[in-house]
Amino acid sequence: MINYLFRRRLKKTRDQAGEITPQDLDRAQKVVFALFARYGDVIISLSVIKEFIKKYPDKKYFLVTSHQMYPYAKKLLDEQVTVVSFNKRRNPIRLMKIVALLKREKIDLGFNPWSSGDEARFIVSYARKFNFYAGFRGIGNLYDRVRDYLRLPHADRVLPGWKPDRVNRLVICPCSTAPAKSLDQDDLLKLWRQVRQRFPGAAITIALPPQEARNLKVPEKVFVFRKSKAASQAFLNLLEESDLVISVDAGPLHLADKLGLRTIGIFGPTTPLGVLDRVTGVAAVRDPSLTGVFCGVKCRDPRCLHRVLEGDLLDCRVMDHGEVQGEIWELAQCRLE
Repeated sequence: MINYLFRRRLKKTRDQAGEITPQDLDRAQKVVFALFARYGDVIISLSVIKEFIKKYPDKKYFLVTSHQMYPYAKKLLDEQVTVVSFNKRRNPIRLMKIVALLKREKIDLGFNPWSSGDEARFIVSYARKFNFYAGFRGIGNLYDRVRDYLRLPHADRVLPGWKPDRVNRLVICPCSTAPAKSLDQDDLLKLWRQVRQRFPGAAITIALPPQEARNLKVPEKVFVFRKSKAASQAFLNLLEESDLVISVDAGPLHLADKLGLRTIGIFGPTTPLGVLDRVTGVAAVRDPSLTGVFCGVKCRDPRCLHRVLEGDLLDCRVMDHGEVQGEIWELAQCRLE
């Protein structure tokens, strides 16, 4: 039923979508953002939305997202943003209340960065003028794609300047939704041994999805990711109490960075320059033979990650990973074979 309403509304309003001009941005008094995307994409979008609000502080803002992302949005955005959430499968009445709010407020502009699903487009269609996000196109920095969409300038690059010392509480996030970016149990065990040797007295928490948590071989405290507001708030609390976060290329990496935490990013097929923000606190570690390469090879056994864990990950040195304009896609064969 809800999906039918989405399609009906989008068909009715499809001719209203269009490019939003600088004049539209200056004149608008109320703006709505809709974020229904993957974990990392939502955190990226929230970060750039914060830049948008800073540039246009005199407007009234609304953000609609999922229950899972609600705590992160409340944490990362300013108080002038009204954040609401709903679950389209379980609470259609809540959705109708949000629609009534948008109608009552008479929203001027609508944006759905990194959220190309029907629920996000449905929400922003209640603005007087809206521009649908175009999605993934070619090689480029993930944050800058949202900046381009929202007509914001790109920042200069600033690399992190910290060292992994005086660590009493540490969180490890070894899993991504993409298997090629995730550590297997053997690599996670290698990482854990390095951490235990370097920080023998530290309290370590391994944050994992339910399936991986059931198979965990590491004798440490486990945090299980679940799709709920309470679970997201609990994970947010866990990160804020930590001295160091170690994560693969996934949502927790972006969240830790935006919370201002010292963070080590473990990269396999994806390049740090394309994934991380221009101003970042993440010390990125990647096999040097992949410099200049976005690897799109579908593999079940990511050698690039295995090789990273063969070295001392905690002896991370801040490196410049090249310029994104000079990087290429590798789609044919793994370069480490």
